[in-house]
Amino acid sequence: MRVARRTGELMHCTQCGTNNPSDNNFCAQCGNALITICMKCGAQSSPASQFCGRCGTRLNTAAPISAQTQLRDRSLTGERRHLTVLFCDLVDSTSIAARLDPEEWREIVADYHHTVAEVIERFGGHVAQYLGDGVMAYFGWPQAHENDAERAARAGLGILDAIANLNEHFSLVKLSARVGIDSGAVVVGAGSGKSADVFGDTPNIAARVQTAAASDTVLITGATHRLLSGLFVVEECGAQALKGVANPVELYRVLRPSGVRGRLAAARGLTPFVGREEELRLLLSRWERARDGEGQLVLVVGEAGIGKSRLVAEFHDHITDASHIWIESAGEQFFQNSPFRAIAELLSQWLDLQAAMNPDQRMERLEQALVSAGLKPEDSAALIADLLQLPVGGHYPAIALSPEQKRRRLLTALTEWVFGAAKLQPVVVAIEDLHWLDPSTLELVQLWGKQGV
Repeated sequence: MRVARRTGELMHCTQCGTNNPSDNNFCAQCGNALITICMKCGAQSSPASQFCGRCGTRLNTAAPISAQTQLRDRSLTGERRHLTVLFCDLVDSTSIAARLDPEEWREIVADYHHTVAEVIERFGGHVAQYLGDGVMAYFGWPQAHENDAERAARAGLGILDAIANLNEHFSLVKLSARVGIDSGAVVVGAGSGKSADVFGDTPNIAARVQTAAASDTVLITGATHRLLSGLFVVEECGAQALKGVANPVELYRVLRPSGVRGRLAAARGLTPFVGREEELRLLLSRWERARDGEGQLVLVVGEAGIGKSRLVAEFHDHITDASHIWIESAGEQFFQNSPFRAIAELLSQWLDLQAAMNPDQRMERLEQALVSAGLKPEDSAALIADLLQLPVGGHYPAIALSPEQKRRRLLTALTEWVFGAAKLQPVVVAIEDLHWLDPSTLELVQLWGKQGV
């Protein structure tokens, strides 16, 4: 809906019908905003415009706040929140825009904004503003979660992956982005609708951290790092001076989620093992039965924070010297609709697939593991490689199965693999957070339990 239009030398407000002088930014009668300023090039547009007519930059999509609303909101009490702020910006966008037709650049930026927003919302974040080709998002407002810092870090990595996928559809450009994240106390002022003002250093620091990041990296502050509890593999970058920030800020580059191993390590390091000796003895007795060839299924149940991960970590420490295969994974809230996500992580850990390996090396490692377990690679390697997103090249024919047939064959192949390996030495499969498992993974775990016991 248009809220203002020019009539000769006047700006006509369509909200109240008043004709305003052409140099008015707000309606003199009702206080309604009459123009929107592009934050990249400074050009004026009507509030109804989605993109700048001069440079093609997406304009802030938040509803314009009238002058009267701004004055009224100043009297409202703000809400104190602990917020994690993510700031994402394109690298070298000015030179890219200069090479393209404005309409082409507008479409590219629109796709980029949509892609970033989709990732942010998937992890429970809120897109606060589009600032040119930058995006600022809040994790912790309007909805707070106990793991907002984790959500923001996962979103940052997800944004980089999504942009890499987006680049495959672009023929004119290759986009790169930087992501900065900070966490801290802020005051959120009541705004109009979903909009709100955030007061505090956190948004500014997140923006400055983003400028310190290298292309295609996620950089977080020490404040955010302390909230992640070993959930991510990070690289220390030291304390750095940031423009507009009084003291140097400790920075860390987020490389990847550490998976359940990081969680167990964090539990081992942060909590003493007290009062769970009886449960530990039970696990150790079941372990001895498994070593004698009797399959065992143990379900560890308890409220959050009661020490389940700590118990599993202690059990792992006790059997370290015994010959066995230990593989672990976890259900994740963010991937409940991704079939076999936890199993893919578990298998990657089992095969020790390294980022530096090329596809042929990864495929060779998979084939060797299948042969060791008594399986023929031609029967199952292509199915499992597809799960692990490994290209099979011309080694195996294309999988000509329906989705349901493929799922059933994969369940069988994975079960034969695990039980084949268990004939050589005991296998311990530790899976946390069963309530977050996708249905296919849960079916596989139940199948292992039935056949193993």
